[in-house]
Formats: sequence, structure tokens, C-alpha cells
Amino acid sequence: MSERKLRAWQAAGLIDADTASRISAWEAAHSRSIGVWAIVGLGALTIGLGLVSLIAANWEQIPGTTRLAIHMLLMIALAAWTWWSLPRGRMHDQVHDALLFVGAVLGLTFFGHLGQVYQTSSPLWQPLLAWLLLFSPFLLLFGRGWPVAGLWMAGLLGTMWTHAEDHGHIWSLFGRTEPPWLYWGLIACPPMLVAGAAALLRSRSERPAFWRLLEQMAVATIFTGLSLAILLHGWDGDGSLLPGSALIHSIALLAAAAAIAYARRTASGRATAALLLIAAALHLIQALVPYGHGAARAWISSLFFCLLWGAVAAAAIHAGWRRLFQLGVAMVALRIIILSFELNDDLLGSGVGLILSGLFAMAVAWATIRLSRRYAPARGDAA
Repeated sequence: MSERKLRAWQAAGLIDADTASRISAWEAAHSRSIGVWAIVGLGALTIGLGLVSLIAANWEQIPGTTRLAIHMLLMIALAAWTWWSLPRGRMHDQVHDALLFVGAVLGLTFFGHLGQVYQTSSPLWQPLLAWLLLFSPFLLLFGRGWPVAGLWMAGLLGTMWTHAEDHGHIWSLFGRTEPPWLYWGLIACPPMLVAGAAALLRSRSERPAFWRLLEQMAVATIFTGLSLAILLHGWDGDGSLLPGSALIHSIALLAAAAAIAYARRTASGRATAALLLIAAALHLIQALVPYGHGAARAWISSLFFCLLWGAVAAAAIHAGWRRLFQLGVAMVALRIIILSFELNDDLLGSGVGLILSGLFAMAVAWATIRLSRRYAPARGDAA
């Protein structure tokens, strides 16, 4: 910490002279030379790049079984070190999570390495599913931060997506073919199940922050998916959501809402559960309501989108989520602007149409800023 900042704090009356001197002494005793650490880091990076270059230059000369054995030994050694160090508190949480992340990535690349050595081919979802089954206990039992939570969630979503692509093109969800509605209903449910399970485990685990991250990621995935479904359903004149699939999605959303409401009886928990309830109702209604064509389709799609993100903004006010409130208001404003372009597409070729659309976009942006400044809640706890 700089002496200038300490003097500024002392001049502002935030700290006294004795506190400033003690802070300065503590910082001096615990400071680390940035230059030394930079040189050490540069040296380690150079050694690592050299090893990678040596291996890459002789990759074809190294027998495949030898490469696989080295790969496997690296994973085993890393897992053993992590397992041994964790209960003894020998590692900082960030270092521990970094080792978990590296170990899981080594495991993921091992499947690709295996396919390269033995010249095997399989759908992408199969190695992803194998990795998920093998490494989920490893990651979920010991993960603590966002790198591990994000990697696991990415693996889950990647497995879902690639399986859907292999089973039948993902756009089949919107009625381009005649897919089994049960499959398309169940394939989208894992994020809902993760959200509910993470909320239940959050209050029962010694790592509540980790389960909180997983719950937040799952809920963010749910609303991202629902938003994309509404947009694509509104823009695709030939597509239609499958009511049976939408019913399964809504039931899963209701189950997640019930689990969150039961596990987290706070303003944040109530707001999240209410949002999932609203999302379930909107998703099912969206699948049942005929959209029509042209302007009617654009209006109905915009209505569902604005209702969804308007609910997000309202829940954010109740729970004190400032940034989420601002995001909800911004999404509604953006959809209104897009709607104006959709309805005025015949006028956009003329200068008058462009001017009117530009003025409308500026007016909506100005109203959004004013609304966010006036009604945005104070900073509160995240979901």
C-alpha cells in the first residue's frame, strides 16, 4: 500500500497516525518483491514452454502407449497430491482449485489423446459423458471456487448439447422435424435439477460458496436458454415449441423453485423461486399460444421476452440485486428497440425510417438510464 494513500486517509480522518504507522509496518513486513516473483514466473514459463516444445518436436517418435502412460501418471500424481494435501490444510483454496482444474482438464484431454493413439472415432458426447461420470465426484466433493464450478457446468452443458446434436439437430426442438417430445423435454432438464440440488446442498455443506456458484450458474443457464427459446420462436416463422417438451421443462422448473424456496428462506431465495415459477408459466404458455405471422408474431414474442425480464427486474428490486435489475431493464429496452426495427422494416430503406428508428432507440436508452438510476436497489447480497 502506498504511503500517499495512507496520508490521504489520515488527512480525511479515516485513520489516525498510530493506525497508519501500524499498517505501513505490517505491509513492509509482508510485502513481496514483484520483480523477484516476475522473474521466477518468467523462468517457470520458459521451462514449461521448453518442455512443450521438446515434446511437440518429438511427438511422432514417442510411442503412443508411452504418451498415454505419462499422461495417466500425471493425472494420478496430481490427484494423489491434492488428496494428500487437502485434509492437512497445506494449500490455499485458490491453489487447491487450480490443481483440481488442471487435473480435470488433463482427464478431459486424455480421451482425445486416447482416440488419437488408437485412431478411434465416436460422437463427442460419449467422451464428454465419460469424463463427467468419472470426474464429477472429484470436482463436486472438493471444489471450492468458480474455476471448478464453471468447468463442471461447462462439461454438463457440453454433454447435453452434443448429445442433442447427435440425436437429432438441436433445431428439432422448434418443430423442424418430428422428434420425440419426451427426449427434447428431458435433455434440457439437468440445469433445473442442478439449481435445486445446489440450493439444498448449500445449507448442508461446509462449502456453501461453491454450491452457491453452481446454483447461480444453473439459474443463469436457465434464463439464457429461455430467452433464446423466446427469441428463436419469435423469429422463426416455421418453428413451434413442442407442448409436451415444454410441459416437462415447466415441471422441472417448478421442482427447482420448490427446492430453492424450501432450502433458502430469505429474500434472495424467495425471489429466485418466484422467478422460476414465472419462467415455468411463461414457457408453457408460450408453447400453447399460436404466434401467427408477421407483426403479430413479433408482438407476441416481444411480450413474452419483456414479461420474463421484467419479472427479473422486479425480483431484483425485492432481493436487492442491483446489477441484475440493471440487466433486466436493459434487456427489456433492447427488445423494445429490436421490435421497433422489426415493425418498421419497410421504412428502414428510407432516410425518414432510419431517423425515426434512431430517435426511438435513443429515447428508449435515455428512459432506461433514468429508470435504472431511480429504481435500482442498493448493493445487496447476490442470489
